[in-house]
Amino acid sequence: MRIVVRLFFGAVAGTLLLLAFAGNANAQYTSSVGLKPSSGKAGSSFTISWNFYPCKGPVTFSWNGTPMWSANADLQNISGTVAATVPAGAQPGTYPVTGTCTNARTGGPLSAGSRFTVTATPTTTPPPPPVTTTPPPPPVTTRPSKPGAPTTPSVPTTTPPTTTSTPPTTTTPATPGTPATTSSTEPKPGELVLDRPSVKPGEPLSASGKGCVPGRMVTLTSDGADVGSAFSDSSGAFTAPVEFTRIEAGRHTVIAECGVRLTGAVDQVVTRSSGGQTGTLVILVFFVLAGVTVIRFR
Repeated sequence: MRIVVRLFFGAVAGTLLLLAFAGNANAQYTSSVGLKPSSGKAGSSFTISWNFYPCKGPVTFSWNGTPMWSANADLQNISGTVAATVPAGAQPGTYPVTGTCTNARTGGPLSAGSRFTVTATPTTTPPPPPVTTTPPPPPVTTRPSKPGAPTTPSVPTTTPPTTTSTPPTTTTPATPGTPATTSSTEPKPGELVLDRPSVKPGEPLSASGKGCVPGRMVTLTSDGADVGSAFSDSSGAFTAPVEFTRIEAGRHTVIAECGVRLTGAVDQVVTRSSGGQTGTLVILVFFVLAGVTVIRFR
């Protein structure tokens, strides 16, 4: 009888211990992400505060699905802060900021997130310049002549018209084969600028962009083919040469992937020389028409 009672109380105590451990384990699963501040304009700074447990390996933070920041976390380091910057090319709107790490117990993901609102940059209009009113000139008073003095009539003065000779304007025709002028337009944040509006086979072409993640590799593609690469600097700007692998006349879109996507366009121009054939054809037609005219008058 005593053995039965001991077994009963042992089973009850073991069950209570298992329930306590399970409750503690479930209570210790934490994952949260906070943003301070949670709104600002493009290029502004903010702080990510995180709390993940049980976590194995780094916590990766992404902006709108693109990984951009990370923090070290383990069973001892379960919380911390990360300094972050809003991408320079971000348009006004609300974007998710998500943190993800690996659960040290189950091997699955632990994730949490918050949302950041990008505000528009206010534009200020300068006040109009003050209007200055010019006072009218004082009236002119004419003194009367003495009585009996002869009055000399005024003789009108005629001023001959001034003739201005304008030199004729000389227009210099464009020389065939001259390369297209390059553009030195500075790209704006979130913009990709090509230094030529059109390019011929063999001519150099360069692409400049701004608004990338600083220190990020930039990959340039066109029609699914790689046409160039570079690394963005500390301000998120880059310049890279563009080389097309195929020569196809028409407009081609160039895409830059650098944490954000920038696009630009350029026209490929393919020229064909047909001047000699056209001149020969005109001479042949002239002689044929001349022969027909002679035969007709005979």
